[in-house]
Amino acid sequence: MLQKISYFNLSLAVIYMLVYIKNGNFNSSSGVFVIVIFNWLCLRSFQMTNYKWAFLHYLTGLWSLYYVGTVLYGAVNVLSSAIEFDFITSDTITFLVLSFGLGVAVIIHFVIYFLRNYKESRAIEQ
Repeated sequence: MLQKISYFNLSLAVIYMLVYIKNGNFNSSSGVFVIVIFNWLCLRSFQMTNYKWAFLHYLTGLWSLYYVGTVLYGAVNVLSSAIEFDFITSDTITFLVLSFGLGVAVIIHFVIYFLRNYKESRAIEQ
Protein backbone atom coordinates (compact mmCIF):
# COMPACT_ATOMS: atom_id res chain seq x y z
CA MET A 1 0.00 0.00 0.00
CA LEU A 2 2.82 2.38 0.85
CA GLN A 3 4.37 1.81 -2.57
CA LYS A 4 1.08 2.58 -4.35
CA ILE A 5 0.56 5.78 -2.36
CA SER A 6 4.11 6.85 -3.21
CA TYR A 7 3.53 6.40 -6.92
CA PHE A 8 0.17 8.17 -6.64
CA ASN A 9 1.81 11.11 -4.82
CA LEU A 10 4.55 11.34 -7.42
CA SER A 11 2.11 11.45 -10.30
CA LEU A 12 -0.26 13.85 -8.54
CA ALA A 13 2.60 16.21 -7.60
CA VAL A 14 3.81 16.31 -11.19
CA ILE A 15 0.27 16.91 -12.48
CA TYR A 16 -0.24 19.66 -9.90
CA MET A 17 3.02 21.30 -10.87
CA LEU A 18 2.32 21.14 -14.60
CA VAL A 19 -1.23 22.44 -14.32
CA TYR A 20 -1.12 25.08 -11.59
CA ILE A 21 2.39 26.30 -10.98
CA LYS A 22 2.81 28.96 -13.60
CA ASN A 23 5.36 31.37 -12.13
CA GLY A 24 7.38 28.82 -10.15
CA ASN A 25 8.42 30.70 -7.03
CA PHE A 26 10.78 29.04 -4.56
CA ASN A 27 8.08 27.72 -2.22
CA SER A 28 6.05 25.97 -4.89
CA SER A 29 9.02 24.58 -6.81
CA SER A 30 10.84 23.33 -3.74
CA GLY A 31 7.63 21.92 -2.24
CA VAL A 32 6.96 19.67 -5.21
CA PHE A 33 10.66 18.74 -5.36
CA VAL A 34 10.64 17.76 -1.67
CA ILE A 35 7.49 15.66 -2.14
CA VAL A 36 9.28 13.83 -4.95
CA ILE A 37 12.37 13.26 -2.77
CA PHE A 38 10.30 12.04 0.19
CA ASN A 39 8.39 9.58 -1.97
CA TRP A 40 11.63 8.41 -3.57
CA LEU A 41 13.05 7.76 -0.09
CA CYS A 42 9.94 5.78 0.75
CA LEU A 43 10.23 3.68 -2.41
CA ARG A 44 13.90 3.08 -1.66
CA SER A 45 13.01 1.98 1.87
CA PHE A 46 10.37 -0.34 0.46
CA GLN A 47 12.90 -1.98 -1.86
CA MET A 48 15.46 -2.39 0.90
CA THR A 49 12.83 -3.31 3.54
CA ASN A 50 14.46 -0.85 5.89
CA TYR A 51 12.02 1.77 7.13
CA LYS A 52 14.33 3.42 9.65
CA TRP A 53 14.43 7.16 9.06
CA ALA A 54 17.52 9.32 8.86
CA PHE A 55 17.80 13.10 9.08
CA LEU A 56 16.88 13.53 5.42
CA HIS A 57 13.61 11.65 5.96
CA TYR A 58 12.57 13.97 8.78
CA LEU A 59 13.62 17.08 6.87
CA THR A 60 11.82 16.22 3.65
CA GLY A 61 8.80 14.82 5.50
CA LEU A 62 8.26 17.95 7.55
CA TRP A 63 8.94 20.20 4.58
CA SER A 64 6.40 18.32 2.47
CA LEU A 65 3.85 18.67 5.29
CA TYR A 66 4.56 22.41 5.37
CA TYR A 67 4.05 22.67 1.62
CA VAL A 68 0.85 20.65 1.71
CA GLY A 69 -0.36 22.88 4.53
CA THR A 70 0.10 25.95 2.34
CA VAL A 71 -1.63 24.21 -0.58
CA LEU A 72 -4.58 23.25 1.60
CA TYR A 73 -4.74 26.73 3.13
CA GLY A 74 -4.96 28.24 -0.35
CA ALA A 75 -7.58 25.70 -1.41
CA VAL A 76 -9.72 26.46 1.64
CA ASN A 77 -9.51 30.18 0.84
CA VAL A 78 -10.53 29.59 -2.78
CA LEU A 79 -13.38 27.34 -1.66
CA SER A 80 -14.64 29.88 0.88
CA SER A 81 -14.52 32.64 -1.75
CA ALA A 82 -16.42 30.45 -4.21
CA ILE A 83 -19.09 29.76 -1.62
CA GLU A 84 -19.27 33.40 -0.53
CA PHE A 85 -19.69 34.77 -4.05
CA ASP A 86 -21.80 31.79 -5.16
CA PHE A 87 -19.69 31.33 -8.27
CA ILE A 88 -17.50 28.39 -9.21
CA THR A 89 -16.01 27.40 -12.55
CA SER A 90 -14.65 24.09 -13.82
CA ASP A 91 -11.10 25.42 -13.38
CA THR A 92 -11.82 26.12 -9.73
CA ILE A 93 -13.26 22.64 -9.23
CA THR A 94 -10.21 21.08 -10.88
CA PHE A 95 -7.90 23.16 -8.69
CA LEU A 96 -9.78 22.19 -5.53
CA VAL A 97 -9.84 18.48 -6.41
CA LEU A 98 -6.11 18.43 -7.20
CA SER A 99 -5.22 20.47 -4.11
CA PHE A 100 -7.30 18.44 -1.67
CA GLY A 101 -6.26 15.18 -3.35
CA LEU A 102 -2.57 16.03 -3.11
CA GLY A 103 -2.93 17.25 0.45
CA VAL A 104 -4.80 14.22 1.74
CA ALA A 105 -2.56 11.77 -0.13
CA VAL A 106 0.66 13.31 1.21
CA ILE A 107 -0.66 13.43 4.78
CA ILE A 108 -1.83 9.80 4.66
CA HIS A 109 1.50 8.76 3.13
CA PHE A 110 3.46 10.61 5.82
CA VAL A 111 1.44 9.03 8.65
CA ILE A 112 1.72 5.47 7.28
CA TYR A 113 5.43 5.83 6.55
CA PHE A 114 6.08 7.39 9.97
CA LEU A 115 4.23 4.55 11.69
CA ARG A 116 6.35 2.01 9.79
CA ASN A 117 9.46 3.88 10.94
CA TYR A 118 8.18 3.94 14.53
CA LYS A 119 7.29 0.24 14.46
CA GLU A 120 10.74 -0.67 13.13
CA SER A 121 12.48 1.55 15.68
CA ARG A 122 10.54 -0.11 18.49
CA ALA A 123 11.45 -3.58 17.16
CA ILE A 124 15.15 -2.70 17.07
CA GLU A 125 15.08 -1.40 20.65
CA GLN A 126 13.50 -4.59 22.02
